[in-house]
Amino acid sequence: MNPIEQCYASGGDQIIKTVEARGEGETTSMLLAEGFDDWVCGTEDGRTLVFSAMAMNAALPKSDSSGYQSLNIELDNTKGDVQKVVEAYRVAGKRILMTHREYLLSDLSYPTSVYQLTVLDREYANNTAKFSCGFFDLLNTGYPRDKLTTLVAPGLTYI
Repeated sequence: MNPIEQCYASGGDQIIKTVEARGEGETTSMLLAEGFDDWVCGTEDGRTLVFSAMAMNAALPKSDSSGYQSLNIELDNTKGDVQKVVEAYRVAGKRILMTHREYLLSDLSYPTSVYQLTVLDREYANNTAKFSCGFFDLLNTGYPRDKLTTLVAPGLTYI
């Protein structure tokens, strides 16, 4: 049983949920934590980040074998900061990556659970930014990797 499952079962420790949003290829990211307190936490790749407090709600994906597993995140967008950052990435043509981490209050040095996802859909309404994120971004992944074009396969013009 992992530490998060133990925490849910025993009700002992407090779970700290965080979200890191960044554009693909960007070095800076938007760091947010659920609740009223800012948190300094370590990441799985050895960074130490400061997550800013924000009203947040996250619905974790189901643990099943279906092809559609999504993480739905709602963030407070009263000032419009979240929308400005995300739409700037979209205008620049960058894929938006979200990393959802859960920490235990007793050990903020390393996350107990990590989901790295791509934003598939976004909606801004009633001072809330809603994001639907998925593990597999099939729309932005070319298959097959070597694309058949008329330059590579001239016979395609006759199909």
